[in-house]
Amino acid sequence: MPALAAGSYTREVEIRGASALVTGAGRGIGRAVSLALAAAGARVTAVSRTKGEIDALVAEIERRGGHAVAHAADLTRREACDEAVARAVQAHGSLQVLVNNAGIGGFAPVAETSDEAWDGIFATNVTAPFRLTRAALPHLARQGGEIFMISSLAGANATANLAAYSASKAALDHFSRCLMLEVRHQGIKVTVVAPGSVATGFGGDRTDRPEREASWMLQPEDVAAAVLDLLQTRGAAHLSRVEMRPLRPPKRA
Repeated sequence: MPALAAGSYTREVEIRGASALVTGAGRGIGRAVSLALAAAGARVTAVSRTKGEIDALVAEIERRGGHAVAHAADLTRREACDEAVARAVQAHGSLQVLVNNAGIGGFAPVAETSDEAWDGIFATNVTAPFRLTRAALPHLARQGGEIFMISSLAGANATANLAAYSASKAALDHFSRCLMLEVRHQGIKVTVVAPGSVATGFGGDRTDRPEREASWMLQPEDVAAAVLDLLQTRGAAHLSRVEMRPLRPPKRA
């Protein structure tokens, strides 16, 4: 299996044949990233709690000539994170790329945010990436690899009624910065990808809205393309944070 952190390389050396684990792979950004990685030659382990979605994703990847396995899991369970990493290693022999994408939102004033909502958001958006990363690090350290944290501009920008989600993404961002300082000398890159509004089924970004209302947004494929571009960066160079914004958002009155 090629080492992702070695010298200069082309896309084929970097991605082709590599083992990549993608969480939240059944829809939206995770699905787009999984398809893009598979098209570039990676062997994908698609993780989601919705089995039907990732089964359909794997079938599509295989129809296109790619390689993927589905692993249904609730990543808020402590043991599920270890099991997901073990599944990727068992299926593909190693692990070089981890995409921590699974996330949930919550839209409510602080006064109306329940303990259950707060705990659920942090369990999915912060604790699961921590556990997955911890389980993946021994495998990534063997040959070098990349960890992508799919965050949000909400982690750096305050928004009313989005406190729990924004706080979780701010926590993920800071966790990622600390992690990067710990592991970069092991040949492991940690990159935060922080998009703005993306046209997905997440939160208020409904895919059933009229096309004219969503056309200004980023598309999931934009984020997937950024991940592929980052994987092609020279081994000795490290982009630790990438922010993405729609080019022409609606102007505020």
